[in-house]
Amino acid sequence: MAVTISFINFKGGVGKTTLCVEIAASLAYKFNEKVLIVDLDPQTNATLSLMSIKNWKAHSNNHGTLKDFFDACYEDRPFDITDILVKKPVNYYAKLDNLDLIPSHIELFGMDLKLATKYGHDNLKAKLFLRKALEPLSREYDYIFIDCPPNLYLATQNGIFASQYYLIVALAEYLSTLGIAHIQKSVDELFIEARSVLEAAGSNTSALNIPKVLGIIFNRVRYLTGGTSGEEGIMAQIRNKYPDITFNNFVPQSTEIAKRPQTQVPIAVSGYAADRKYEERIKAVAEEFYDRITAPENN
Repeated sequence: MAVTISFINFKGGVGKTTLCVEIAASLAYKFNEKVLIVDLDPQTNATLSLMSIKNWKAHSNNHGTLKDFFDACYEDRPFDITDILVKKPVNYYAKLDNLDLIPSHIELFGMDLKLATKYGHDNLKAKLFLRKALEPLSREYDYIFIDCPPNLYLATQNGIFASQYYLIVALAEYLSTLGIAHIQKSVDELFIEARSVLEAAGSNTSALNIPKVLGIIFNRVRYLTGGTSGEEGIMAQIRNKYPDITFNNFVPQSTEIAKRPQTQVPIAVSGYAADRKYEERIKAVAEEFYDRITAPENN
């Protein structure tokens, strides 16, 4: 059964999508794991990091995207999410033949409000659409990564309710780390509230477990060897406050990272000389990710 992890931070611009894609690619290529990426973010950045605009448009027209899935949810009609699945979106020397994608669509903007208007923001049914849809796929993958929007609206809640874990991507900056406690509190409250709803209805709550925070990963640290004095100070504060969940490894800033979506080849598998040091750091983060998720306390 797949382990499902949501990549979240309520603050945008932290590189959440980049690490979701790169860690998934590293696990698929370096560790031979079968990985599915679910792009819940209307910005579609994870999708367009793995497939060209031309291929995405063709797939959207012929098979659909998560917009079509949530449209079906809104209209309360059946929808098989495997219909919109993109098999092997990265065609690069067969390096990522075990990485698949459920693509997003820019028209997902506004879907939260549309669903909330129909079902109500606190309606548990509207938070479980993705969880139920992914259940058949969980037998086909080792990991399902969900790239969530930088908010806690219904799309993100669908990702969190579908997950056993969530991972917080942060910059080594004051504002980026300020909301870490708020993220944990918000996730816990979502499930406490959901359990209360089920209990009031006389339903079993045993299957509705609060997902664990798998870790905090620092991204775009200034240098390969570490951060500026300010960055190091922020990272030290977070490690002192959250010693058990802060990753030892971090991902440095890279001038090459902005180029990769245009090629649809993640740095984790590119093999380019210019990417080598960044690739090594991504692999180190992926190894720590793997060690954490297979640790006895998480099984």
